[in-house]
Amino acid sequence: MLLRHICEVCGKEEVLTPEQGFEQGWDYPPKMGQFKVVSPRTCGSCGIDRTLWWAISVEGKQPADLDEKQLQTLERILQEPESIMVTD
Repeated sequence: MLLRHICEVCGKEEVLTPEQGFEQGWDYPPKMGQFKVVSPRTCGSCGIDRTLWWAISVEGKQPADLDEKQLQTLERILQEPESIMVTD
C-alpha cells in the first residue's frame, strides 16, 4: 500500500509504504497511531508542537478556534486512509 505522507508542520510530502515512512521517522498510521484518529502527522524532522493534535490536546482549541490549514488536516485525518491512498 502506498500512502501520501504529508507533514502538517513543514508541508513536506512523500509517497511511501507504511514501512518506509516508519523507517524514515514519519509519525503516520498505521505504524504510528491509527487512521481516523487525531494524532501528529509529521516527517522525521519536525516536532509535534505545531500540529493539530497539539492545538487540540495541549492548547485546548475547539473546532471553531482552528485555522483553515488545521481544518483541512482534520478533514484529511477523518477520511483516512482513503484521503491519502495512492492509486496508479
